[in-house]
Amino acid sequence: MPFGIESKGSNLPINSNVILMKKIILIAFFLLYHFMVFSQDQEKNIYSGGMLILQPGYVFAENNHQQIRDSNFGLGGMLRFYMFKYLTAGIFGGSQKTSYPSTNSQTSSISIGYGGPMVGVSKKTGKFRYTAAIFAGPGTIRNLHVENQKGNVLTEAYYYKESSLVWSPMLSVDFALTKRLNITLQGVCLMAEFNEKPFYNPVLQLGVLFNR
Repeated sequence: MPFGIESKGSNLPINSNVILMKKIILIAFFLLYHFMVFSQDQEKNIYSGGMLILQPGYVFAENNHQQIRDSNFGLGGMLRFYMFKYLTAGIFGGSQKTSYPSTNSQTSSISIGYGGPMVGVSKKTGKFRYTAAIFAGPGTIRNLHVENQKGNVLTEAYYYKESSLVWSPMLSVDFALTKRLNITLQGVCLMAEFNEKPFYNPVLQLGVLFNR
């Protein structure tokens, strides 16, 4: 059977990594400037940021061939600024990749990459910090669906790529190991549209954050 490629895309523009990085840097400087202007409590943390190094999750999606339900893993990062008494705002991003079985193959995969601003509330109590926020930003979903293969040769496969708005609620708890170092446990549920159907990816994230 011939190797088939089917590619779809939404009407949203696909932002390059360079453009997205420039936007992230501008947002970070904007938030830092407003914190320095308006914050009056110099004993509070100014910001915390770092890597989310362990991200187990589970994806719920569907393409033209089947439903996709399987576990996944990823990496991410986050930067939060703390302003006024409880306000927090910053940037958040990462990626998740899922491998799943199809009719005659074990090598199909679907992945999501995302990044953008977040805003919410945050409260520090002793060594703990509790944060509730919401994230929204551009993302890209890629799906290589393999229907048939012989050995390492794909005889029937389809590739989908779509840009979508990705958003998620965020709930996290940070624990201070030292004055400058926190560990964080965060729950998110990435939501988007793929193949004109809902895409859900709940994720539990464990990371290390550096404070100032």
